[in-house]
Amino acid sequence: MKAKTKISALQLYMMLFLSRAIAGVTLNAGSVGGENFLENIFSSLLHCAVLCVFALPLFSLNRTHPDLSLPAVAELRMGAAGTVISALYAVFFLVSNAFALSLFITLLFNTMDPIASRFSVALALLAIAVYGAVKGIETVSRAAICVTALFLLGLTVICIALLPNVRPEYTKPVFQNGTEQFWRGAIVFAARSSSLAEFAVLMPFAAENTKGKFALWNISIPVFLGILLFFTVSCLGEYAYLQIFPIYTLSSIAEIAGVQRLDALFIGLCLMALVVRLAVGFFAISESCARFVRKTESRALLLGGAALLTLMLSLWVTADYERFREIFRAEFLLILTAVFGAVLPCFLWIVDRAGRGGGLR
Repeated sequence: MKAKTKISALQLYMMLFLSRAIAGVTLNAGSVGGENFLENIFSSLLHCAVLCVFALPLFSLNRTHPDLSLPAVAELRMGAAGTVISALYAVFFLVSNAFALSLFITLLFNTMDPIASRFSVALALLAIAVYGAVKGIETVSRAAICVTALFLLGLTVICIALLPNVRPEYTKPVFQNGTEQFWRGAIVFAARSSSLAEFAVLMPFAAENTKGKFALWNISIPVFLGILLFFTVSCLGEYAYLQIFPIYTLSSIAEIAGVQRLDALFIGLCLMALVVRLAVGFFAISESCARFVRKTESRALLLGGAALLTLMLSLWVTADYERFREIFRAEFLLILTAVFGAVLPCFLWIVDRAGRGGGLR
């Protein structure tokens, strides 16, 4: 499977940045298992270290097969069994998209407008994302550049507006009550991150070496989250721990140049980031099934069906918040991300080395 269109490494990492950022802004005390969000900055750093380790097999495979995605390598080395792996990757990306959409719907309807139609909002987001994925990786990557710029600019405006509200005395010493929240936070970050699996599919589309910018992208998330979590703790204090979405609450108290409640800006930024996140997921689905959908019409039908399944799953899950928490619990998502982001890439690296007669050196 040849990658016909090439994008820059910067565009690739911008897409993956938004994929991780949209999950990071929805953290709460319940999900990370504690009240001191500052400890979760270190959780994010640990997650970064883990990503670096498990990215090594992907870089090795990409060096050997620069035009093949991970599912394509599986098909090349394992035949029919590799086709099954490709199909499983497509299912994983569908579940990952359903989780991201469900998370945003839960955010939107627990904060802004509970009366609005969940169906119409989800349908509009999915339609835009599918359109971008059908148009191709170049369209999605260009959108990612614009959205990332607006996303970071908007959050910068919110942080500047929050400066008068900063109270350093609200912060607490980290690890004062042990390391349980640190480990729980690391699990949540890993569980909610599908970026390594997306990286495995999108690497062949990069027109340049991706190693140089990997470390920069990887460390950008702890920096990004560190800033947001510091403002959350120092501006909201203990009030932050009572909120379902404390970073949204943080934006609602921001005021700049007489404009109050920047929460609408925050929701708008999250909405744009989510569209890119969904489009990346749908494109990854189409690439995982590229053996069967070589024509644009076939790809559109495939992604239309995937969007319909995503819509149905998201609406069913978000109809009950307890159902959402149970189905998309961190332990379940962690198993999925570990299998598709770490276990299968390592396994396929071993198979590829053995198939080329290179041993496991």
